[in-house]
Amino acid sequence: MMDLALAQDKKFWARYEWRLQDDFAYQELEEEPIRLPVTDEVDLVLDTGEDFSYISLMIDDGDEEMIEIAWDDEAHFHPFVLRMEEWQRLSRQISSRAGVPEWIPALLLQRFVGYDSPGELEAILRQGMELRRLSGLYTADELAAWPEHPFLAQPSLWDKLDRRWREQPPYGWVFEGEDAYSLRIAGNPDFPFDAWNQMLASLSGDKEQL
Repeated sequence: MMDLALAQDKKFWARYEWRLQDDFAYQELEEEPIRLPVTDEVDLVLDTGEDFSYISLMIDDGDEEMIEIAWDDEAHFHPFVLRMEEWQRLSRQISSRAGVPEWIPALLLQRFVGYDSPGELEAILRQGMELRRLSGLYTADELAAWPEHPFLAQPSLWDKLDRRWREQPPYGWVFEGEDAYSLRIAGNPDFPFDAWNQMLASLSGDKEQL
């Protein structure tokens, strides 16, 4: 898991969320990606690099090499791999196993949560704001002045958006459409559906909000 001192640094989060564009280098993250322990056999591995220009999420189930399941950059991004309730359950599980506050893994994983409706996006953003409040890093005024998401600032962007979550055997849930920007699509031979679905099945069934 990441250094807790880093998690308490507001500037780290501003850089990680691309709200602050400045010159920096986290050499420790270049050398040691962030491990998010899920089960005895499976970790999620967040490789941010030193400058957060390419943020990769991988699954490590101890079987050969780690497999990239999502990435975020400012060019050809494919970040969306988590449903909202999976995000909540994974954050809770990682928090318990790593012995860290739940808001830390939840904020690290928020960028990977896929949404296909205004209501779902609003719920994800509300959750994110509550996580930031729980972190104690931000004042009420800072949270009130938080930048609005482009899809909420410009509702017309939804008109042509083509993405949807759907359940399709034997893959389970997939995120598909011209604007899905996801590797979790039916028939993708490179996505580790078996390992992924086994990991999700091992999580607690408690879906209570964070």
